[in-house]
This record gives sequence, C-alpha cells and structure tokens, in this order.
Amino acid sequence: MTKSTSKDSSPKAKSDPKIQHLEQALVAWHKTLPSASRGGSNPHFRSSYSTLEEVIAVAETATEFGITFTQLTDFQVVEGGVIEYVRTWIMHESGERLEARTLIKAKDKSNPQQMGSGITYAKRYGLQAALGIPSEDDDANAATKPKVEEVVEFGNKATNNDGGW
Repeated sequence: MTKSTSKDSSPKAKSDPKIQHLEQALVAWHKTLPSASRGGSNPHFRSSYSTLEEVIAVAETATEFGITFTQLTDFQVVEGGVIEYVRTWIMHESGERLEARTLIKAKDKSNPQQMGSGITYAKRYGLQAALGIPSEDDDANAATKPKVEEVVEFGNKATNNDGGW
C-alpha cells in the first residue's frame, strides 16, 4: 500500500449547519433551473433586462420548496452621511434565513423619482443575487437548445446540408 504525498489544496465548500434546511431547499429549487425572462427594454443601451416583477415571479416559485423572501429599505448613519440600502431576507419554513444588503444608487437622493428608480434597481439585483436567479440569456439559451436542422432554399428544393434532397 502506497501513501499519497500530494495534498488537495482546493477550497471545499462547507455547509453551514445553521441554515442546512435552507441550503437543501435552495439546491432542490435550483434543480428546476429558475431564470427570469428579460421583458424590460433599455433603449439608451439597446438592451433588455429582467424587470422587478419578472424576478419576483421567479422568486415566488421557490415557495414550493418552503422558501420565501421579503425586502425592506434601510439606512445606516456613517461619518459624513447616510448610506441607504435594500435589505433582502431569504427565509425557509424551518425558520432559517439569509440576509443581504444592496446599496441604493441615485444621483439626487432628494429626488423621489430617482430614489424610486434606485430602490427598484437594488431590489431587483439584490433578490437575483440572494437567490441566485439568472436572467435569461439569449446566447446561453441558444447554446443549450437542441440543434435544429438548417433548411436552405435552392429553387423549389430544400436540403438539410447532408447532401440529400
């Protein structure tokens, strides 16, 4: 019998016994491959994004696994000012929970519309990050779809590119 001298120095993920039921439920939920559709449109950047409503709709599917969430705005007084953020709690029916904070960004925090936009942004990305919800990605979706035979028109005939007609 030989003894191995090589050591595996790769980091190992350890389960936190304080949230083991929540972790197991999240793993089970993630096996359903939840993702948020991208129904929002940003004409300035010519891009699409997942709206808060779309992210919430996906997050609500986790209730089948005993998982729910709540989000509140909060602040912290620090030297030189106030920091506003959205606090996201991911809760399991066992009583276990995780908490995350997402900074609220707004150019003019005295402008209610800019603050509202910053809060919505923080809620959307805070919830996506806390639950690990990806947005649908056109490239990723295309890469995972089964290959469809390409049909090329030549006059009145079509081919599947294998040389047959």
